[in-house]
Amino acid sequence: MKIVPLHRRGVGEGCGEPEDPPRRLTPSPLPGGDFQRRVAARCQRGIAVLFLLLILIFLILASSIFITWNRWEGQSPTLRFDRDFKALGRNPSLSLLIEDSGCGLKNISVNLKQKDQLVSLVEEQYPAPSSFGRSKIQKSKTFEIGKLIAEKYKAQEGPASLVVTASDHAVRNFFRGNQTHLQRDFVFDIFPPRLEVLSGQHYINQGGSECVVYRVSPDAEVSGVQAGPHFFPGYPANLGDPNLKFCLFAFAYNIPADSPLKIVARDAAGNEAVAGFWYKLFPKKFRSRDIKVEDSFLQKAVPEIMSHTSEIKDQGDLAKTFVELNSKLRRLNHALIAELAQKSPARFLWDGSFLQLSNSQVESLFADHRTYLYQGKEIDRQDHVGFDLSVVQQYPIEASNDGVVVYADYLGIYGNCVMIDHGCGLLSLYGHLSSINVKAGQQVKKKDVLGRSGATGLAGGDHLHFGLFLHGVPVNPNEWWDGKWIKDHVLDRLKPTPESAGGGSQQSVVSTRP
Repeated sequence: MKIVPLHRRGVGEGCGEPEDPPRRLTPSPLPGGDFQRRVAARCQRGIAVLFLLLILIFLILASSIFITWNRWEGQSPTLRFDRDFKALGRNPSLSLLIEDSGCGLKNISVNLKQKDQLVSLVEEQYPAPSSFGRSKIQKSKTFEIGKLIAEKYKAQEGPASLVVTASDHAVRNFFRGNQTHLQRDFVFDIFPPRLEVLSGQHYINQGGSECVVYRVSPDAEVSGVQAGPHFFPGYPANLGDPNLKFCLFAFAYNIPADSPLKIVARDAAGNEAVAGFWYKLFPKKFRSRDIKVEDSFLQKAVPEIMSHTSEIKDQGDLAKTFVELNSKLRRLNHALIAELAQKSPARFLWDGSFLQLSNSQVESLFADHRTYLYQGKEIDRQDHVGFDLSVVQQYPIEASNDGVVVYADYLGIYGNCVMIDHGCGLLSLYGHLSSINVKAGQQVKKKDVLGRSGATGLAGGDHLHFGLFLHGVPVNPNEWWDGKWIKDHVLDRLKPTPESAGGGSQQSVVSTRP
């Protein structure tokens, strides 16, 4: 028996086990590189899926941007009050317009702050625009802020603020939209001006003029006489008291005889003081006349006036166009007269009584009510607000009083026309002239020749149409042709008195000369 040393025996030798150590099994590579190909295929599929996902995300973003493109605009809402203000009264007149021309308004908040009080006047929200335009976009909103203040807050004298915030439906600012914030500081002034009437008895004819004298506190910005629908501003009387005012006013020929007369004064905050005064009105009944419109007149007047105006559209028929001229153009002409009166200086430019055209005869009276007949049928009704005066053809037309020419050109129904401003809103009109000899801005004296009579405009023959207007309201020239009436109703009221001059002996500086 052969003995083998232990250090030379294998493990398990003699026990039937192999002498060599066992070998580890390792995976054999797939034939033909299939493993690498499978890995590569999986990577390609992953890249394709990722690419498709990116395309999908891009399409979603692009479509969202396309659908909401108009909501990416950056224009904030605009806020605008209807007037500038530094003070508001107890019942103020104030409106606020909020607009957004882009994607529409979203939120509006208006708050009033005074001392430790915060009052919400407006808190509104509006729906967003739909993708397909089904919902209505709130582009603008107007609020009567003065009315809201009067309804929701009892104003207290002193400083206050209006705070307005508005946003739109833009997707900017993390979908909060474009925003506008405004704070307007002001003062609540809740006490009206003080008002005192100084002149005594006032006698006025319907269609006539009158003058009233009053005293008003310095905080009044506007004061004057409200005569029915018409307002006539007051002017400084210059009698040593800066708070003393006078007002020339008219009682229009075409308003009801019971229309109220009152003096009003308003301050910057909108507070209004009202004072009545003693007056006696003499109602007047004015004439009515039928005017036959002939074809020969239409063929002369209508084409002439239409060649000088762009405000009236040709109706394709002379009679119908005449009605447009006689009504619509007449109103436009009178609106221009009222506009010119607003620029009138606050002093008298005239001297003494006004003059009727020399050697003239009256053909038509003030406030004649005319019915126009064409081919036996009524086609229009209008009032004749002046005097028709005739002498001979091409007669020199004289200025009725001193003043400044404010119009010298063609004026609709009045044809070639001159208007003179006599101060304090009193204007004289000279119509239907054949020629004009003066220019706007020229100073004239009583009896200066302004032009020559004619038949331009809506005139059937050579004559002068003379009219007087007080702040655009036609008044009867008969009174202003009367020197005694002017003295009793105007000049004597403007003489200094103990009440007006504090008992002193100052002289009136209300001059009747330029």
